[in-house]
Amino acid sequence: MKNGHRKMSKRMVILLIFVTSFTLFLQGPNISAAKKSEPKVLVIYTSKDGKVDEYQRSLDMIISHFTTDVTFISSSEVGKQDLTAVTHLFYYGQVASQLPPAFVNLFDDYEGTFVAIGYNSDQLGDQFSFINPLHEREINQLTLTSSKEKKLDLDHQNIVDTQLTKNAEILLEGKKVGDTTAYPVMVKKQNHYYCAFDSMSSRESILFGEVLHDIFQPDHTAKHPAYIRLEDVHPLVDPKNIKEIAKVLKEKNIPYMVAVIPVYINPETGKKYHFSDSPELLKVLKEMQKDGGSIVLHGYTHQFRASETGEGFEFWDVEHNRPIYAAADKPFTLRKESDFGTKAAYENYLNKLQKHERKYIETKLTKGIQELASYGLYPLAFEAPHYTMSQNGYQVVSEYFSTYVGQVQLSDENWGIMDGAPYITSPSFLNGMQLLPETLGYVRPDDPKAVQNIMKEAEIMKLTEDGMLAAFYHPYLGVDGFKKLIEEMEKQPNISWIDLKQMDVQVKADKVGIYTENGEIKVDIDRGGLLLSSSDFSLYYFIQFIEIIVWGMAAIGGLAVIAFVMFAVFLHSRKTKMEG
Repeated sequence: MKNGHRKMSKRMVILLIFVTSFTLFLQGPNISAAKKSEPKVLVIYTSKDGKVDEYQRSLDMIISHFTTDVTFISSSEVGKQDLTAVTHLFYYGQVASQLPPAFVNLFDDYEGTFVAIGYNSDQLGDQFSFINPLHEREINQLTLTSSKEKKLDLDHQNIVDTQLTKNAEILLEGKKVGDTTAYPVMVKKQNHYYCAFDSMSSRESILFGEVLHDIFQPDHTAKHPAYIRLEDVHPLVDPKNIKEIAKVLKEKNIPYMVAVIPVYINPETGKKYHFSDSPELLKVLKEMQKDGGSIVLHGYTHQFRASETGEGFEFWDVEHNRPIYAAADKPFTLRKESDFGTKAAYENYLNKLQKHERKYIETKLTKGIQELASYGLYPLAFEAPHYTMSQNGYQVVSEYFSTYVGQVQLSDENWGIMDGAPYITSPSFLNGMQLLPETLGYVRPDDPKAVQNIMKEAEIMKLTEDGMLAAFYHPYLGVDGFKKLIEEMEKQPNISWIDLKQMDVQVKADKVGIYTENGEIKVDIDRGGLLLSSSDFSLYYFIQFIEIIVWGMAAIGGLAVIAFVMFAVFLHSRKTKMEG
């Protein structure tokens, strides 16, 4: 019997090993596939100076909606080894140029999806022999050929006019309104695509993005993410308006964002106002945070030099159209590369300037996060004042915030070169931050058709299946105008309101850690350290402590008065009975 049991035991062990091994064998490819499920994208670009500029960053925002694994390499530096494991290859010829000789056979062994954009497609090998670039044309209307009702009006857009072979499929076509001739804008042959744009803003990219949805086949729901942001809430904002707006949103059960500026500076006197100076407003903001609002840090003072809070550019020297390279009160002249004997000396000079900018931004972000946290307000995202900030600035912000709200500046040369994306994205130049773009604009006080114009933008954003519907509103305009806006936004089909608390959000600064979990805000705060780090925080909590004591003494005094009155009544009643 014992031998029989041993034989059965051995058989069971062997069978268990076999089943386990076979199961792992079957799961192995699936596990591997799961790890490789995110597309790996390489973008080879040809630009004016060989560097990434605003044109590549625009494309970055579009592609990074589909994957976070995106690499940009100049056409002068790319090699065959860079194509290893790439699933989707893009070539962006932003300028016409003679490509290096290596391009003759660079893509011979590449078998993945290949998308060419702009110029120089005739130098990419036989893969793009199905198109013949001719000359430039201008269009102002774009149509998705698979869905003719999806038309997009443009101001004007240059394209490379191309002659096609018979076996090429036209995906996008463009024309001038009133002209019957349509030109191919995006075409396909098997897994090779060509797009005739030489540049691409967020508007031009809407229908291009629709084609990319077919190329990448993402697992997306057919909903339009949306948010409404209450803008420029600083310590001197009237709490009445913002409280009424918050009431509307609470009744409708709509989550929202509140862009908060912790400090208001009077430009004439220089006096600073904190939320501790506006206890009623602070109370309203805390209630909003509890009832569905999410706090967004919108700078620390939203001003630079003597500009007014809410009007100034905090992270960009708009007077000289450059990053913050010097203190506001310090005379400063930016030197050029020609002023230096060597390139290394010039780069060393730029590094010093960027270190100054970094320290300036770090100080602002740290103070902003710490101050709000000390009041019990927990910022979950960041929005740069007027959307202006250098690329170095985004690097700094990404070390504090995981989520960025609004539009982004795409050039370090000109703050006016800014844009957003048609959908949620995580462009590589934001260093891991997720971008929740603002796409619809805001209610302008001088525009009687402001809400209608916002809704026109919404119709455009709905051309792409998960286009973002995001707008902002200044509370000082009152609750009536806000009601009109929110009612119109609610009418949009397949709308899905974004709640930052339901997202994977992380914020960190010295002595403060904020994150979200299961729809709730979690904090890790060294309150003792905060108290010691700032006299403002110490004064705020000291005043709160004194108020508690005063209220406690008032309560005790009130109870004493009540007790005295009751005792007096008791004595009077007793005396009356005795006399009776």
